[in-house]
Order: sequence, then C-alpha cells, then structure tokens
Amino acid sequence: MSSYSGTWVQGRPWCAIESDLDAGRRNDVNWTSPMNFSASYFAGEDVALIAREAFLKHIGDNVTHRYGLHPSVLRYEQEALEFITRLLNAPTNAHATVTTGGSESLFLAMNAAREQARELKPEIYEPEILLTHTAYPVFNKAAHALGLKVRQLTSSVDYRADLDGLEAAINKNTIMMVGGAPPFPYGVVDPLEDMSELALRNNIWLHVDACIGGFVLPFAEAHGRPVPVFDFRLPACQSLSVDFHKYGYAMRGCSAVILRDSKLAQYQTFSSDTWPAGDYISENMSGSRNAGPVASAWAVINYLGYDGFLERMLKVFDSMDLLTKAIDRIPCLQVHGQPQGVHFSFGSDELDMIAIGDALMARGWMMNLQTKPESLLLMLSAQHNATVVNRYVSELTEVSAAVADGSIGRQHNEQAYGIY
Repeated sequence: MSSYSGTWVQGRPWCAIESDLDAGRRNDVNWTSPMNFSASYFAGEDVALIAREAFLKHIGDNVTHRYGLHPSVLRYEQEALEFITRLLNAPTNAHATVTTGGSESLFLAMNAAREQARELKPEIYEPEILLTHTAYPVFNKAAHALGLKVRQLTSSVDYRADLDGLEAAINKNTIMMVGGAPPFPYGVVDPLEDMSELALRNNIWLHVDACIGGFVLPFAEAHGRPVPVFDFRLPACQSLSVDFHKYGYAMRGCSAVILRDSKLAQYQTFSSDTWPAGDYISENMSGSRNAGPVASAWAVINYLGYDGFLERMLKVFDSMDLLTKAIDRIPCLQVHGQPQGVHFSFGSDELDMIAIGDALMARGWMMNLQTKPESLLLMLSAQHNATVVNRYVSELTEVSAAVADGSIGRQHNEQAYGIY
C-alpha cells in the first residue's frame, strides 16, 4: 500500500477536472480579446485555427526524433527556416535552427560567439558581451550561465541605443554586441547600421535580436514605411534571432536562430562520444521538444504565404498609425520616439503613467506597465481595428483627465508591472 497521503491520493473523473479547469479560467483574459494590448500576436480566427489544428496533429511527436520517427517534422522545420532566412536576407550558406523560444535562440547565439572567441581569440580570458540599455534581460541570464561578463549601457538616446556609449564601452575583451530590431521597451529599432560599422572596426560579433520584428519589419519595408536596415544586409551581423510564435503566429514556443555562415554552426553545436548509447550531437540547449509548435509555424506560413503576411500586417500598421497619432493629440501624453513596427510606448512629463495604467487595467484593458521611464507599452495585432482603437483612445482620454485632476491615483498592483 502506498504511504502517500493528502491531496491527489485518488484520481478524479475527467468531468470534474474539466469543470475545475473551466472555473479556473473564468477570470482569465482571452488572449484574442480586443482589450488585450499585451503580447498576444493574433492574426485572425482563421490563422489561429490553422496554427492550433496543426499543433494538435503533432502534439505528441518529439522534434528530436525528426530523423527517425517523424520525418514530416524535419520537412516542416526545413521549409519554415527557408521562408524566414529568405525573408531576412540571410546568405545562401546561412545556418538556421528551430528553438523552443527567443530565450534559447539568444543563448545559442551567445554560446556560438563565446566558442568562436575561445578558438580565434585565445588571448581573451574574460570575454565580455556589450548590451544596450533596452536589451532583453535573457542576455544577462545567458551571460551568467555562460560565464560572460556583461557591460550594459544605462540609458538610451532618443529611445535608441547610445552609439557613443557603445563605442566607449568596447575593450580588448569584448566579443559580442547586441542590437534590437526593435527592442521590446520602446519599439524603436536601434542604429544597427552604425552598430554594424562599429562591430566591423573592432572585430566583434553582432547579434540582431529580431524576435519581435522579424515577421514585422520586412513587411513594413515592403509597404514603403521608413525602416532602417535590420537584417543580414548588415555586414557585421553574425547571428539573428526571430520568433515564429510572435508575429509569425505559430503556437508557442517556436523561434529560430540564424547564423550568417554554416561554418559557424560548429560553435553552436555540442557533441559527446562518451555515452554508451552512441554519439550525442545537439545544436539546441533543450532536448525533447514538442513538434506541435514547429508544425503550426509551417502550417501558418503555408496558409498565409508572403502575400498573406503582408496583407494582415498592413491592417495592423493602419491601426498603429491611427493610435499613435491619437495619443499624441491627448494633452500631456506623447509617444516615445519613432516606432517602426507595431508596438510602442508612451508617457508623460506631467501625469502619473502608472496611475493611468492601473485605471485602464481596472476597466479591462491589458498592456505592459513600464518603469524607466514610467510609461505604457502597447502591442497591436489584428483584433485592434479602428473601432477598438477609438474606444481605447476615448477611455485613455477620460482616465488621463481624471489622473490630472487628482480623482484617480495609483493602485500599487506591483505584480502587473513589467509583465512580458
């Protein structure tokens, strides 16, 4: 007889479990809600259905076994990578890997840069990575795990990377520099062309974090919107990360890391011949991986094609323009910088932005509340049409006026700040 006691000694029927699940979700916000301006990445019910159905067909399959049990998954992976490498102007000899998310993609790029430096720059005993003010904290987390020292700027210039600060921070131990296309906090692409020149002059690996913008900026550029060069057209760009599960509309988690040259893959790959079951070779940090996200990425790409992505994204750009212009017309509020994608932040020199955010969230609006500077960050998707935008602007105007006259203050909901 088992000595286990307490909860879960005996199983429960599915009907009870399902009821519990449904009850637990009653207070959740549906990620497709028009009131959700947080990270949802919705392209419409048709695309969500395609992604979900493809995911479910392969939910029990393991990507690790794509060379044996599941050759279909290998096909999905190769074709999805072909689409994104062409979209981002990668060289024909580039090497791309599907990962479980942006965090793994960043980790693999940093590991490759470190291993290359160990071979080609053996005089460096304490390798350093140079981060902008807005770089995703996963770079810091990965640096800690990889034994890399971080030099990070503490401010931005016009909401973009401080180029002079980057140049001043480079030293003999710098092996890698990171730029965002665009970074999360402000939605403004870093001065990547200047950063590329700087990296070339100093023989530094440049990584472009396009996890958000990889499926956005190419279509903004195609539409004639002002977009700086952000991809492998940058000569110093040795690696680039892009998420299928953001504006590629795949089910989470599915990302990719692309290396400029297949020869660089040796620095990303781990191998061991000590295992009695056979040689172990892996390009990923994760081992077993659900094939569902890979299948969903492939299915969405096949369903939309380049033209479909362009069409859906143009509608979001229209809403983006409508919203940013309307916010700039509200007294005391201003959009930060000149965002090139479909997310942005806005703030005020006079009003308490956290109080405004708290009040909007109390009305059911979801968004990111930022602290440096205190501001609100909105990410737009297909559900944010003109009707939704106009309603948000109307309520934002009301709330801002109430904060200005002191009738609304902060709610001090610390758990809601900085959510990503």
